[in-house]
Amino acid sequence: MSTQTGLKPILRAAPQPIDLTVNKPSPDALQQARTLFEQGVREAESGQLSRAESCFSQALELVPERPSVLMNLGVVRAALGRTTEAIDLLRRAAELEPEAAETWAHLGASYAETGQYPLALAALDRTLALHPQDSIALQHKASVLRELGRWDESAQCLQRLHQQGGGDEFTRYMLAAVQHAQSDWTQEPPAPPAGYVAQLFDRYADDFSSHLSQLDYRAPDILVKAAKGSLSQSWEQVLDLGCGTGLVGQCLQGLALHIDGVDLSASMVSKAQESGHYRRVWQADIHDAMEQAHQAGHRYDLIVSADVFIYVGALERMFELATRVLRAGGGLTFSLEEWAAGPQAYVLRPSLRYAHSLAYIQRLASDHGLRVLRTDRGLLRHDHGQAITGLFCVLQKNG
Repeated sequence: MSTQTGLKPILRAAPQPIDLTVNKPSPDALQQARTLFEQGVREAESGQLSRAESCFSQALELVPERPSVLMNLGVVRAALGRTTEAIDLLRRAAELEPEAAETWAHLGASYAETGQYPLALAALDRTLALHPQDSIALQHKASVLRELGRWDESAQCLQRLHQQGGGDEFTRYMLAAVQHAQSDWTQEPPAPPAGYVAQLFDRYADDFSSHLSQLDYRAPDILVKAAKGSLSQSWEQVLDLGCGTGLVGQCLQGLALHIDGVDLSASMVSKAQESGHYRRVWQADIHDAMEQAHQAGHRYDLIVSADVFIYVGALERMFELATRVLRAGGGLTFSLEEWAAGPQAYVLRPSLRYAHSLAYIQRLASDHGLRVLRTDRGLLRHDHGQAITGLFCVLQKNG
């Protein structure tokens, strides 16, 4: 996933009037544009981003160069993953209305999303010059500084935010992550706050597949093929941990008789159910889900978890529960970001994703009666134009 902090867009309630000296719209066009704009705001606030994008696009055709329409169209296109288009719109809005702090904030966030960190910092500093108390700009600036490895400055931004009363559980998590890095990874990695992962993926549910395609994300297909090539047992019962919209379920079609899926995000659960790939899908933490499955007497031939452990951290409980619900000879296959820069079992990276060492996985497998059949290094995804490599692992429960 992207490393953007996931802040909700600020949407103005009504367009701000400016003097249009060229092709000044008629009163009817202005009223129609206002109606479309207000409808776009409502659609965006209800999470209907594609509908909002259509409304704002139509409004912009009627009132070209209107800063409020440009800004909101840019915000929505950024949320839809069309960041390059968003930058062009937000930059033009900022040129037309340079005193609009929120436009600079969104422009900075969009630059950060594409890895253009110097431009991101310049835009966010412009926001803070206009509005020193802007909590969104401070959060984004802290994130950019964190990505650049400027831990002290990032921590200062977050501490300033908290002193102003604008912090929350997530920004405290960000601060703990920065302090973890400041300690040269020796400080205990912080655990993610309750609800963080669910909220993160709720925002992506509607456009999750298109977003992942932009990241060249292929973990589900790689994991299923690796499991197929390593495990001789047929898969009557499969559990998809962190199923998302159902990409693993799609890859398992024709290979498994029954597939159950679980995800923290209610929106993702709904999308997975709509996919038709699963016998049942339910909303739960992966640990709670396996506890529930064990208590209900469910046993699985294969457990798949694609890009989930990067949001979990410590994996001891996961391994313990997985061995409970796996049949003898059953397989556990998963992807993770690899940590190989030190002796730590796992760390929390600046991206707010965990990376785990191969030695840690091998130790957990040995402790819980699992054999490591294969560990393949390969591309997990692209993030900010950078290739993120990791491990694709296939383990088998001892018979």
